[in-house]
Amino acid sequence: MESLKRSRMGILILALLLLAFSVVASGAQEEDCCLYMEKPDCPPRYTSFNPSEDTYGLGETITLALSGLDDEYKMEEIKIQKVGSSKEVVYTEVINQDVSKDMSEWQWQWNQKGDSGEQVDTGHYFALLETQCCGIYRTDFRVQYEVRAPRCSCCCGGFYTRLDTTCNRYETGENITVSFSNCGDCNLKFEKLYVKKNDRCCGGEIVFSREFTEDFAPGRDWNWVWDQQNNNGQMVEPGRYTVTIETQCCGSLSTTFFVNEARSCCQSSSSCCGGGLWPFFSCTSCN
Repeated sequence: MESLKRSRMGILILALLLLAFSVVASGAQEEDCCLYMEKPDCPPRYTSFNPSEDTYGLGETITLALSGLDDEYKMEEIKIQKVGSSKEVVYTEVINQDVSKDMSEWQWQWNQKGDSGEQVDTGHYFALLETQCCGIYRTDFRVQYEVRAPRCSCCCGGFYTRLDTTCNRYETGENITVSFSNCGDCNLKFEKLYVKKNDRCCGGEIVFSREFTEDFAPGRDWNWVWDQQNNNGQMVEPGRYTVTIETQCCGSLSTTFFVNEARSCCQSSSSCCGGGLWPFFSCTSCN
């Protein structure tokens, strides 16, 4: 009888040990790479991974960037998935690239060729970037036959009319200069300008708008400076923004830029511009 009790007790202890081992193993799987190493300071989940453009032309090189880096990271794999009911993964690339602390932004480019080597179809796509310890970052973009500013035959003489900003990225509170040049031989009339904060889920929100009452003669350059204040006179939040101008002749002209919180190296300066993309930005007034 005593031996039977000992046997049952041994079985119970063994079962408890197996249960404890499975919990530990499960936890190790959830922690993944971070069980035996310190987890890095991960970039913000929903705002750090972005394409250089919302929409690309068919065959155009697509540039994706993960920004806000201030630690050591490892980029493991990226997948391009077509949005829709099928959720087809059209391209997969194993990266396994270490990113050092001195890189504040990591970039990856794609030539729109699928796993089979053929050009992918037009449509809406997700990019899924898997990182070590920081999980998966997702962004989206579209591929269309024609995506640049509409051709304006009456005003631009065969050239594309483009709206532009002096930088791709700005610090919070820094003045943003939007520029345009009338490239043709007729007057161009602006009707309305608005600035929209982009939102993948809800399409975005217009934070600032203004009306126009004048024409722009041929060869005339136009510049407008925005102080990052919304229509209520309050500073806008960091994020990705699109400024759009509606015209009488050339349709809608748009350009996109980012507003980021001040970089640590430029606490007292607003001159972190350069080309706007790593490694060409520079803090010209840093101490």
